[in-house]
Amino acid sequence: MISPLPVAGPPSADASDSGPDANAPQAQPRGVPDLDLPNRTRQGQDHAAQEPEAKTGAEGSTGIPATALDAYKKAERTLSSAQPSCHLPWQLVAGIGRVESVHASGYGLRSDGTSAEPIRGPRLDGKQFALIRDTDGGRWDGDADFDRAIGPMQFIPSTWATQGVDGNGDGVEDPNNIYDAALATGHYLCAGGRDLNSPTDLDKAILSYNNSREYVNAVREWMRTYQGREVTATPDDTPAVPHRPDPAEPSAPAIREPLRRVETDGTSRPQAPREHIPNRSITPSPSTSVPSQPATKPAEKPAPAPGPDTGADHRTLIRLERVGDESLGERMSGETFARRPQVRALDAHGYPVAGIKVTFRVTETGAAHFADHVTSTIVSTDGRGIATAPAVRAGGRPGGVLLTAAVQGKQGTAAVTFIAIVRQAPVPTADRLELLSPELVPADTNSRFFDLPQVRGTARNKPTPGIRLTATLLHSGCVEEQARASTYGPYFKDEHGDPVRTLVLPPTDSAGRLTLPQLFTDEHPGNYTLRLTTPEGVILDVPLTVGSPGTDGLTT
Repeated sequence: MISPLPVAGPPSADASDSGPDANAPQAQPRGVPDLDLPNRTRQGQDHAAQEPEAKTGAEGSTGIPATALDAYKKAERTLSSAQPSCHLPWQLVAGIGRVESVHASGYGLRSDGTSAEPIRGPRLDGKQFALIRDTDGGRWDGDADFDRAIGPMQFIPSTWATQGVDGNGDGVEDPNNIYDAALATGHYLCAGGRDLNSPTDLDKAILSYNNSREYVNAVREWMRTYQGREVTATPDDTPAVPHRPDPAEPSAPAIREPLRRVETDGTSRPQAPREHIPNRSITPSPSTSVPSQPATKPAEKPAPAPGPDTGADHRTLIRLERVGDESLGERMSGETFARRPQVRALDAHGYPVAGIKVTFRVTETGAAHFADHVTSTIVSTDGRGIATAPAVRAGGRPGGVLLTAAVQGKQGTAAVTFIAIVRQAPVPTADRLELLSPELVPADTNSRFFDLPQVRGTARNKPTPGIRLTATLLHSGCVEEQARASTYGPYFKDEHGDPVRTLVLPPTDSAGRLTLPQLFTDEHPGNYTLRLTTPEGVILDVPLTVGSPGTDGLTT
């Protein structure tokens, strides 16, 4: 349980974005952006990249990894159709991508937009940056206590919850994917009906992303550079030192205070930012006196930098998430649900995990089942981390159905649920019964009727399958509606072979037809009636003769 007491440090941010502005969580201090301007090298770069037209891979003034460049341009094309009045230029999205993560350079950017290594900002515990308590359960940032900015565009998880989109059409909204993150950045900048052709709206949009004038200046300078020069698409795997927005990470840059303005003699001038260098080991220069070390002693491996990692390994299952709605909809008994249950397995960084065995189970037996009336099945996740259950079929018992998908993860059992409704299939009805072979040949006593006819039920002249008729054998003179079954004469046989004179017949077939079951005769000749009745009271009487035609016999 997180204590409700405030944490010392910068003011906390509300974990929701409603109309992003300079006070939005996304705009709060959340990490170390790369504020170097075009043609200025970052610390540790050689001087070759300082040339005005340098194109030295991802770090050159106009070099952008091919996948990142494609993602930025796709974001512009999508927004030009979805929000044409915004006038989003891809160079603005690229400017933010450059300042936030240097286009994910050095993180193993892949052609599908993912990266081999997650990009995460510092823990937002209020000590050095903003205070934003956890809003995603550690789903994206691997931290269940405090949020961390994530992905190449460094989204706060709460911002992603409202702005996240699927930019590459793979069915996943992933802030770690540069296609998804670039399009979400465009939506965020265009929010509130902004027109980015307006300098005022452009300024407000960038400030809503990071409330720092130095940040705005850097983004706009990179945007102008990309607009004014030929941009080179460099290979995604061009060697590069990744920019680390978390100062606790190895090779993280110095932390700069945001550019502030001070009053001097009544005029406002920019004050140069001060730099704070994180505590790191320093390699002494040759002139520095240091104790000598034995030549044969290997160099010690540096200790890993401290961080807020939850202990979850990358690519290790942490949670399941439902794909689509919880409800599978409604179906009648015997019908198949149109949508199949799907879940996605994710690791601590929100990456999909393949090869995870997921158990799907129907907990109410009789209400629904998979094929062959199986109520439990195991499915492995595919390359997208998605497991799809077999089709679910509504059973004979109406009511609610609960389905679970579960897997044993590193932090215990991960499970999600689905619900479905089974409705009782309507009872078929008929408004007419007809005998397809009206001529019924008389039978001898102690024998049986041969060549029994078929009966068909229809409703509005259309066949009605599934009609359950009741057959009753009557004496010929007892044909009133409530007539009782005769006690002698023709009869059916039940499942035990015993004579019965009232019988519920099998349902009519898909054509509304039913072949009458075998009719037997005893030693009593005469005229009789076979009455067929629907549940709604529609009646068809079929005359029967035992012995010679016209014999009145022992009828009453």
